[in-house]
Amino acid sequence: MQRRWSSWSEMEDQYREGALALKTARNRLKDEDFHGTIADREIMGSMIRDLEDTARVLKRKVLYEFGSLSEDELALLTDRQRQIAELRQRYSYREIAEMTGLAVNTVFYIYQQAVRKIKQAKRKKKEGVPVGLSPQQEQIYILYLQGKKPAEIARIIGSNHRSVHTQLKRLLQKVDKNIEKMPTGEVCPK
Repeated sequence: MQRRWSSWSEMEDQYREGALALKTARNRLKDEDFHGTIADREIMGSMIRDLEDTARVLKRKVLYEFGSLSEDELALLTDRQRQIAELRQRYSYREIAEMTGLAVNTVFYIYQQAVRKIKQAKRKKKEGVPVGLSPQQEQIYILYLQGKKPAEIARIIGSNHRSVHTQLKRLLQKVDKNIEKMPTGEVCPK
């Protein structure tokens, strides 16, 4: 089996997740009333700082070093973002600007957008939210998956039942779900 190496971006996420897990464990120790946990909390605090420092270094590597994105990550981008990101795997921002006729700060901005888009897509994937939904559709989708009815969703988001019903129809088509019935028992409009 061939080993797949992580990109800088993936490593940054892993270090941040590790720091979050340690913070959670440290907070659990704070709730316990044992004398032995003081040293453990101090050690965890040091480990958390080290992980966060490493994550910051990796974040800089994503922006300033070559080869920082994987093929899977590049596939999530628009054509222009992918073009800049692929060039960034081999060339400096200045060289890319000369090749594309763009200003250096524009190249950097496009690359930053690409990195943000990748991170957002990873976060959504982890949360189980399909990529490509508007913020309102995301909210409706999450509430729908929680078993809420369109009228209930409408009340929660401050919209009307028909709008939610229409949005739900569109987003289900968008995520290519073949759900025939809605939580209300109504047939999902085709």
